[in-house]
Amino acid sequence: ELSSAFDASACEQIWCADGSTAAGRLEEIKRWWGSLCIRGPQCGCRPKPSESVLIVGEDCLRLAKRMFGGSGVRVAGEGGRRLGAVLGTGEFGRGYVEDGVTEWVGDVEQLSEVGRVDPQAAYAAFTGALCHGWTFVQRTVPGISELFGPLECALRHGFLPAVVGGGVSDVERGLFALPVGLGGLGISGPVEGSDFEFRASVGV
Repeated sequence: ELSSAFDASACEQIWCADGSTAAGRLEEIKRWWGSLCIRGPQCGCRPKPSESVLIVGEDCLRLAKRMFGGSGVRVAGEGGRRLGAVLGTGEFGRGYVEDGVTEWVGDVEQLSEVGRVDPQAAYAAFTGALCHGWTFVQRTVPGISELFGPLECALRHGFLPAVVGGGVSDVERGLFALPVGLGGLGISGPVEGSDFEFRASVGV
């Protein structure tokens, strides 16, 4: 396989079905990228520089831009996305999550409108798809629980009342967060659940 064609000691590598990631010193990454561009097509892997990002510390930014100049690879000093998660500085990560929360709040508000007409369809869409977007982020980015406050407000005051047909008290909110098997709706609080999801992910 292609991964075995590279010196594993040069840099750490992760290979997925349609992509790869490497971590190490700039010289190692440069050598890895060059080998990938040459040997990859022979194995059916065609690197796309325009979709590739090199994330480095601010102290290495100028050197990285010089080394990868003309390659088409984007060099980032703050961070970037990787498989739906985020790599980079704490500030970059928080900005990424805040943008995501804003988008998810909009999604929840739209789903709340659906819930007033068809609560079962809205509930199925939420539990089967929508909530997994932020759950994945919570499992990969630590210390972000307070950023999910606006999302909890949208759930508590918009989505849940639309689905159940009335206001939601503190006690009811706690009940609705329980798994279905325990009599709840399985709609956990994103603020309370954030740190739990990250610890569970690390513990696996």
